[in-house]
Amino acid sequence: MIDPGHGGQDPGAINNLGLQEKKINLKIGIKLKNILQNSKMFYPILTRYNDSYISLKKRTDFIKKNHVNFLISIHADSSKKKYVSGASIWISNKIRMHREIDNFIKNKKEKVYFSKNVQNILKKNKYNFFLKKTILDLQFNNFQKMEINLSKYIFQQFKKITKLNKMHPNYASLEILSAINTPSILIETGFITNFLEQKKLRTDKYQYQIANAIYLGLKNYFQNTSLSF
Repeated sequence: MIDPGHGGQDPGAINNLGLQEKKINLKIGIKLKNILQNSKMFYPILTRYNDSYISLKKRTDFIKKNHVNFLISIHADSSKKKYVSGASIWISNKIRMHREIDNFIKNKKEKVYFSKNVQNILKKNKYNFFLKKTILDLQFNNFQKMEINLSKYIFQQFKKITKLNKMHPNYASLEILSAINTPSILIETGFITNFLEQKKLRTDKYQYQIANAIYLGLKNYFQNTSLSF
């Protein structure tokens, strides 16, 4: 699932030339979807196909209630320091995810889609809260390993076309990354507040290069992962 961040009444970051983050996110997201759907490895969908507003809650609810194998949220960064530039990747921190898991276990009404194996264990041990938490904690640890390893593959591709703002994934408590049933990363494709970088981000050519770098990172990660089993 590709999530072009912001949209509609929420423009995201805006630079001094009036460039809105939401427009960059959507263009890169659509290009990434078009590249992915030409590969037999992937079945891509978008959270938004146009300049529409979708709340973070609606986005995360969709992930929780559907079979989403991986979430990639697309964003552009900003800074008061005009010289700051480069791409970065964010993943959810442990404190946020453990809180989400605890809330799910306490809330009997919330429906979340899990893989068949996890779903069966949770169903058979409906009243064993300790076991349920253990299973979901183990699943989160596995997800986080996937996110960190995938980030390495995407960074390898980004290095060929742009500067990296951070060499390793950042950890944060972000709602879009808070679904306990899906591994997810947020990609900051560059700084729209940096004059040279925003010039590139405006162009179809560079948007395609970013989308293609993400695709190659995904492809290389999943090919190498499947070969190792």
